[in-house]
Amino acid sequence: MKILFPLAKADSGSDVFTYNLVSGLNNSSIQADIQYLPKWSGYVPSIMKKICKTTGYNIIHSNTWNGYPFKNNLPLIVTEHHLVHDPIFQPYKTSLQRLYHSYIFQCEKKSINVADSVISISNYTKNKIEEVFGYSDSILIYNGIDENIFKPFDVENQKIDSNNVVPSKKTMLFFSGNATIRKGGDLLPKIMNELGENYSLLISGGLRKNTHLNAPNIVSTGKLSFQELVEIYNYADIFLFPTRLEGFGLSVAEAMACGKPVVTTDCSSMPELVVDGKGGFLCEMDNVKDFAESIRIIAEDSSLRREMGIFNRKRVEKKFTLDRMVQEYIKEYKKL
Repeated sequence: MKILFPLAKADSGSDVFTYNLVSGLNNSSIQADIQYLPKWSGYVPSIMKKICKTTGYNIIHSNTWNGYPFKNNLPLIVTEHHLVHDPIFQPYKTSLQRLYHSYIFQCEKKSINVADSVISISNYTKNKIEEVFGYSDSILIYNGIDENIFKPFDVENQKIDSNNVVPSKKTMLFFSGNATIRKGGDLLPKIMNELGENYSLLISGGLRKNTHLNAPNIVSTGKLSFQELVEIYNYADIFLFPTRLEGFGLSVAEAMACGKPVVTTDCSSMPELVVDGKGGFLCEMDNVKDFAESIRIIAEDSSLRREMGIFNRKRVEKKFTLDRMVQEYIKEYKKL
């Protein structure tokens, strides 16, 4: 069986998902190839099929934004990563985004209608596909991360780049990902100002340039290598993620796998990952004081931090591993 993944890089979690799945499939004796397409082709999905070589493959696996052009004599499977048409996110969009997303809506609708299998990466996403597109047959397969790479380890003697170090007496928070409005990047300085000088936030470079981050207690790590990312997860005390919309939340799962408590938003897929009060806290969207207070509760109780971290690690091992995700996709491929 040979699976083709056409990919116009989006510099987002959907790219990471593709890399992880392809790697896992190849390690499971299923041949999977990524065919990289020009980034601009992602804005013109209809042209992607013309520049993509599909000969020799058994199944095409794409995302819902650009899947429909690839539907021919080969089975097509599409994955919905996050539904930008979710009504909860409408107030946060720019006029240009609304215009672009109206175009994407038509592309996704075509893909969902012609695909042989539609995958949702969370129950929340599955329900929103039904609400927005009227499609009720999508299959839930949670994203997975490699728990053998993202894991807790002792950072006592770990050498961290001096550019990333802040005073050890401060409580260390970490945000990983593109600090967009959707992910609550604009809330990070407000939360850190509310917390004050005894708290510091490390923020990774993500796959895009981070913005809205002007605060004295925020330190940018710049773009991190894979190993550095795992080190910073472990170096931090708490993972902060004030998102407004997630299809799944890979960075949250990575932090959980590293045994870290998570403070995030009580919205979209987050309650499916973080169990409120056990693995961290779920906060009201946009409520800066709620985020700050939740962080203080965890920061001031080392036993609670440890218990939450252990709980999160076990939860990832049970529900969100890369191997579990790969095996569930293989079942779908075999059905097709």
